[in-house]
Amino acid sequence: MYLNRFDHFVKRELKCEGYLRYVDDFLLFGDDKAHLRAWRAEVIDYLAGLRLRLHEGRAQVSPVTNGIPFLGFRVYPGHRRLKRRNGLKFRRRFRALLAGLRRREVTAAEVGAVVRGWVNHARYGNTYGLRRAILGWAGIAA
Repeated sequence: MYLNRFDHFVKRELKCEGYLRYVDDFLLFGDDKAHLRAWRAEVIDYLAGLRLRLHEGRAQVSPVTNGIPFLGFRVYPGHRRLKRRNGLKFRRRFRALLAGLRRREVTAAEVGAVVRGWVNHARYGNTYGLRRAILGWAGIAA
């Protein structure tokens, strides 16, 4: 609700036809770098009026062919890849959970819930091989 006014600003005042937002992550698409840089400056000013600010390092103009980081993935025109750190982080957590299961500190249901949550997120990217590599050695289907 809070960013509803921002959505209207981007669509009506900036007239950005290629706009995507999920919670507090958003992307603006355009064909002209100068236009995108001008939009970036206007977005920074508008958000300052809402007492919000962008992560300056992440808010950059770049070609979509290089991939765009969004919601834990790097999104390319034809596919999505899970960010490397997300796979590594889950692998560490999964191994710790299995060790806790062997020591009877966690239940199989708890491990299953964590695995299902990660798999349901990771499956939106091209991650079949990654899921098989992480979960396959534990005897869990990817």
